[in-house]
This record gives sequence, structure tokens and C-alpha cells, in this order.
Amino acid sequence: MIRLTPLLLLIGLSTCTREVVEEGSDLIAAAQQGQAEQVKVLLKARPEADLKGGIGSRALMAAALNGHSDIVEILAAAGADANASDERGETALMQAAFRSHAETVRTLLDGGAQVHAQTSSGVVPLMHAAFGGDAETVRVLLDAGADVNAKDGDGATSLMYALLVRGDVDVVKVLLEAGADVNHKNDDGWMALMLAEEEGYSEIVELLQQAEARDH
Repeated sequence: MIRLTPLLLLIGLSTCTREVVEEGSDLIAAAQQGQAEQVKVLLKARPEADLKGGIGSRALMAAALNGHSDIVEILAAAGADANASDERGETALMQAAFRSHAETVRTLLDGGAQVHAQTSSGVVPLMHAAFGGDAETVRVLLDAGADVNAKDGDGATSLMYALLVRGDVDVVKVLLEAGADVNHKNDDGWMALMLAEEEGYSEIVELLQQAEARDH
């Protein structure tokens, strides 16, 4: 079966909220909970250097993960780095994309977030969005220049991510319209049509066949 290491890292984002660390925990918690006015108050008490460093980026990620676009804007304006990453290489844009927060994704992109950023396992924001199963979020990233055929560390593409677990038909349609390679093989030899057949996605199987996808 297709290797799941990068995928398991994504699932980890959906099942837990990142721990609030002791330093700056008040700001991070307020950002996570969507408390815009409290965030503004707390920002006044913090030097700009803090916001451009770890505290600001962690608060930004917390806001992005929970879809608080207004707080993302506030933190970015205060100096938080939209492209900062955690120990796995995850950025705020990836977290917003994974949770299908299309508006927050737009806000981050407008603030300079890199659409081609990669995690330590080669997962890009478009893969997060495809796995998340929201066609609008996928479209926003594609419109921003995301590479529809980018590959992760195991050779999997966004189309393959779309077929794991959720199998959203609209996401597949958007990826196909953007030129997704239906006959690409990952490092284990799996192709999109093989995955769709394995998961029993009959409508997607038909779409892929219409796009001349092979299963061998």
C-alpha cells in the first residue's frame, strides 16, 4: 500500500491542538481561541523582537490552524513571520490549508506566505488542502501558483493525497482541471486510478478513466 509517513504527520494536526508553551502562552492561547481584542492588548506588552521570533510565529500558527483570519492579519501586521516553520517544517499556511480554512489561506498568501514551502517529508500546502478535502482551498492555492504535480518524499502527488481517506470528487475535479498527472507512479508504484479503485471511489474512478488514467 502507499506509504503513509507524510500522511500520518498530517493526521496528527487534525487530532490535536498544538500545546501552548509556557513562554508567550497568553498570546498563543488568545490567538488560538480567536480573541482578537485580547491579542491586541497582549501585543502592546511585547517587544517587536518577540513577535518576529518564536512567540509570534507560534501565535500565528495557532490562529491559522483554527481559521482566525482577523488574528492572522493582526499578528502579521505586528511582525509575525508568515513563513516560520515548526520542527517538522509545517507552516501556518499548511495548517490553514489542512483544516480547509480557505479565507485564512488567502490572508496568509496575501501576507507573503510561500505556496511552495515543504515540510521535512516534502509535503506542500496543496497536498494538505487536497487531503483536507475542500475544493475551494485547493483552488485558492492553485490560483496562487501551487504546482499541481509536486511530489513529496515518497513520490506522492496532491492527486494521490486527495484519494486517501476522503476521496472528495470536487477536489479531484479541480486538480484534474489544473493538469494533474493521472499516470504518475509514487515510489511504491501506486497510481491515482489504483488508489481510487482500492478505496472504492466509483465516481472518481470514472473521472480518472475519462482522463485516460491507467492502473498499471
